[in-house]
Formats: sequence, structure tokens, C-alpha cells
Amino acid sequence: MNQDELNALPLAGRARYAVLDALQQHADWVDTASALEGVSDDPAWPAALAHVFGDLGDDAALRAWEWGWMPREALSALRKALTAEAVQAGAVIMRGQLVRYKDHELSDRWKVHREELAAIVSDAGVVKASAGLGRWDRIVLWAAVLEALDFLNTLPKIPKVEPLPGDILVAAGLGVAESSRVYEKIRALLAKAESTDSDAEAEAFTAKAQQLIARHSINEALLSEAGQGKREPEALRVIIERPYEQPKSELLAQIADANHCRSVYWPDGGFTTLIGDRADLRSVELLFNSLLVQATSAMTRVGSVSARRGKSQTRSFRQSFLASFAMRIGERLRESAADTEREFTEETGTDLVPVMRQRDERVDARTTELFPRLKMGRGTRITNYEGHVAGLAAADAARLTAPEPITRR
Repeated sequence: MNQDELNALPLAGRARYAVLDALQQHADWVDTASALEGVSDDPAWPAALAHVFGDLGDDAALRAWEWGWMPREALSALRKALTAEAVQAGAVIMRGQLVRYKDHELSDRWKVHREELAAIVSDAGVVKASAGLGRWDRIVLWAAVLEALDFLNTLPKIPKVEPLPGDILVAAGLGVAESSRVYEKIRALLAKAESTDSDAEAEAFTAKAQQLIARHSINEALLSEAGQGKREPEALRVIIERPYEQPKSELLAQIADANHCRSVYWPDGGFTTLIGDRADLRSVELLFNSLLVQATSAMTRVGSVSARRGKSQTRSFRQSFLASFAMRIGERLRESAADTEREFTEETGTDLVPVMRQRDERVDARTTELFPRLKMGRGTRITNYEGHVAGLAAADAARLTAPEPITRR
């Protein structure tokens, strides 16, 4: 399109053409935004740009949802690749898209993600974010939005784990509640276990939380098999924060395996997808968060580690520490799970083996459906013996064995 044809377009059309052209340049985003701002002297030009950015942002966010992404993991990917300003712009874009929906059009998980976005940014959409800004602040915003849009538009397709906003399945009640009374109690107990300096108190709080988890999981499994509230396996994603993402993902995988869930870690995305029963997924997420706090606290108490020649060994120590902690925790969880099922059978005369086998088969089938070309990856290589030994000791000190430990669900 030549300049005369461009000038003949209405202001909104010129703005859209200019923004789309800017996105194709992949140059310095601030320079591109500055040039974009200077295309027209019309006082209505900034507002026209804002509306175009708003429309393109809605399109990019909706495409991300349709391709399997939700705000939490999209933000994680943004943080791995972009500037802090672009991450904020991405949050503004995604929040602007989600405010279009009423509560009944969103599952509980979507509502939680929308609330998380509101805690990160105050503006819902680029139009609101640009209101009242001066020229330079607008240029900074345009640059960040261009960077975020460029990234969001290239997100790869991943398995969809939740009905889309506005989907009829949400209205049918397939949204997953993030909390319930029993889980609020479990969260409170684990929080106390993490905050106390007394090993005895931590053990008591953790044991009580495990007791609640175990009984609740078994009851849910039996009710499901009896046809009361029977449901298919679901999926959710857990963000794996830096640093030491690989051993942290292995800790989550060990907890999932011990609780009748499957886990699939994607390093590039920075998250793990968990597949399992609704109650089991929440239990795994709670336990992961709590055990990660305990492991991190034990690891950092050691401080920095130096080799004999003075070269720091802190990173290899901590990576080996977390990997060994994860391995031992998995062993102990599986042992206590077997004990719990055996004790429950002795108390009630109920054979849990076929119940749990059927649950496993459904979870495996759902995992294959979501990840038909799944391949096993390598675990973290343990390169620091001191970290390995310290991680095993910390896992033992977590004292997961309790009168009624976590069941292998």
C-alpha cells in the first residue's frame, strides 16, 4: 500500500495497518513504538492505536486459550523470554480478554487465574492502560505490547486441560473448585508445619494433614467407584519456578507417582502438567508446595559450599541435594501409601486393589490422550556427593511417616 492509499484510509484503518506493519518488523521495539506514535499528528491517533492494540490483544489471548494455554503458564513463558515491561503488558492483555466473561462463564480455575492477573496489573486491557499517559509513557507501553503480542502469537499448541471461557461445559458444572473445607484445613496445617522451628510440632502438623488427605482420598475413590459423583481424570499445570527447575520437577513427579497421578514436565514452558483425579491433583499440588518449602529451607541453611581450591560448589550441591531429596521422598511416599491401603483394608474389609487399579487405568488413558507421543526424559545428574547425602538426610528428616500417611491414590 502506497502513502496516498494509506492516507485515504479512515484513522482506525490507518492505525491497524501501522500496528500490523510494526509487528512484522521485529526491530528494536522502542524504536518501532516511537515511529508508530509519530505516524500521525491527529489528536485521536493515540486512542486509535490503543483500540487496535486492544483488539489484537484480545485475538492473541483467545488464540492462546484455544491452543491450550491459561494465564498462569502463559505468564511463566513470558517471564522466561521477555522483559519485565512486556510481561506486565502480557498480563494487561490477558486480563482485558478475561473481563469480558461473567463468573458463570468461567470455571473455578479460570476465575483463580483472572484474580491472579488482577493482583499483578491494575488495568484490564490496553485501552485502559494507555488512558491519561503522556507521549513517552505511551511509547514505552506500545513497545511492551508489541513485544508481548509478538510472543503470544507464536506460542505453540499444547494439550488443553480446562474448558475454554464461555464453553458450555463450564455452565454444565465441569469447572474444578480450587478449595474446600477439608483442603483449607490441610493448607492451614501445612502452613503451620512450614513455619514452626520445632521439629516435633512440624511432625504433628504434617501427620494430621496427611491423615486428612489419606481419608479424603480413599473416600473419594470409593464414592466414585460406587457411581456417586463418578468423574473422569482431569489435568492441571504447576509452574516450576527457577532456579533448579529439573530437580524441582522431579520432586513433583515423585509426589504425583505416589498419589495415582501422572506428570509431564515441559522445560521450555516452565511447567508440569499433572493428570489424575480431582482430589488427588489438589493433594499433590499441596504436598509439592509444602515439601518444596521444607527442602529449600534445609538446603539454604547449609549456605554456600566451596571446593578445596576455593571454587564455589553451591549450584552443584543444591542441584544434587534437591534431586536426592526428591528420590527419597518418592520412596517414602510409596511405602507409606502401601501401608495406608493395607491398614484401611484391615479396618474395613474393603479391597482397595481393584479400585485403585481402575483409577490408574483411567489416568493412564487420559495421559495418553493428552500426550500421545510422550517420551521418558533423563533425571537430574547427581554430581555432588555432599549434596546427595544432605538431600537424603533432609528427606528423612521431613518425617513423612505418620499413623495415617498419604495414600497412594
